[in-house]
Parts: sequence; C-alpha cells; structure tokens
Amino acid sequence: VIGHENVVALLGKSLEKDMLSHAYLFVGPPQVGKMSLAINLAQGINCLDYSPSGPCGECNQCWRIAEGHHSDVQTIELLPNQSGSGTSMEVHIDQIREIQHYATPKPFEGRCRVFILKEASSLSQASSNAMLKLLEEPPESVLFILLTTSRESLFPTIVSRCQSVDFKHVSLDTIERHIRGVSGISTEEAVYLSRLSKGRIGWALDAAKDPQVVADYTTELARMGS
Repeated sequence: VIGHENVVALLGKSLEKDMLSHAYLFVGPPQVGKMSLAINLAQGINCLDYSPSGPCGECNQCWRIAEGHHSDVQTIELLPNQSGSGTSMEVHIDQIREIQHYATPKPFEGRCRVFILKEASSLSQASSNAMLKLLEEPPESVLFILLTTSRESLFPTIVSRCQSVDFKHVSLDTIERHIRGVSGISTEEAVYLSRLSKGRIGWALDAAKDPQVVADYTTELARMGS
C-alpha cells in the first residue's frame, strides 16, 4: 500500500484495538490503491502473526488471501447487466444473495469473513436493497469493504452504514520513487510514467511492467482528441 499512510495508520489502530467497523466504504479515483488496502486489511484481520507494522505477509492466512485462495475472503466482481442490452456492468442481486448465504456460518479457516465489492456504485437497485439489509443486520465475524469512485452514486442509507475512508491521488514524487524499483525502468522513464499516471499508483506500476499499458493510454488520448 503506497502513498496512503494516514489511511493505513487509521485502520491499523482500529485493528490493534479490535475496534474495526463492520463495514467500510473506500472512496477514491480508480487505481489509487483501494483494492490493495482492502486485501491488506483482510490479511491484517486474519494474520497469524500481526504486528503494529501490519500483517506479516508470510503466514498461511496472508499468503492464501494474497493469492485469492482463502475461503473466507471473497471479491465481488462486476457482471454484464441483466437486461442483456448495452455494455454496462453491475453487481447482480444473485451475487448479494450469495454473500448472504456465505456470511451466516462462522469463518471456515480464518478469524473473519471479508467481502470486497470492487465497485459498489454498480450495485443494481435490487442489489442495493439487499446489501442495505446486510449492513443493517451484519452477521458476526464478517467485514464488508465497499470500493467506489463516487460516494454520491450509492444509496445514502448504504453510505451512512459504512465508515467512509477517502483515498487521494498519490504524489508524483512518491510514484516516481516506487516505480524506479521496477526492473528495467530508468530514472527518465520513472519520471515520465509518474507524470502520465496523474496520481494513480496502480496504473503507474502496471505501466512500468507492461509497455502495452502506455500504448493503450496514448491510443485512447489520440482517439478522444480526434
């Protein structure tokens, strides 16, 4: 988790004091680190060797969560809208029903079940109502983490039942410093990519590892300018 020290410190203190909320709303621009911190928090609450510096990253719990193999940690992806028209994506009501099904039993292998919604603003109306019911009557040993780029696009009642955490763009200096560590990246390339990133650390790291990311970005800019 890069460039969000205040957010990390806030959640770390809550974790150490066993005072985590049952639901968090991570709000911020795309690719600034919301998903990375959601995974990190899932590790922290289930880590076998947690310390003030954070989850160990090496125990079986941390490793399985990082690899996406942990039975108690689920990421809810977007699916094509159920009307069958257009290209819009959403979170279906069946996905929320599945969460309801898995949230009730006690955790299978960890201390806490964690459900991460990658873009909560894409909840359909039916999904929003079902999600609201879960937040109003949260099961024990369950943590919900909702990610969104827009707080205003969610039901106000959903927002009010989550602890909001705001993510800002990461400074260009911080981004440049971290992508210099990527194999094969020169200082000049690090400066260039940090400027292109516009504060999106996730995009910068992807671009440093895959030249196609920059190629796609410049093609899109050209298309928009034509």
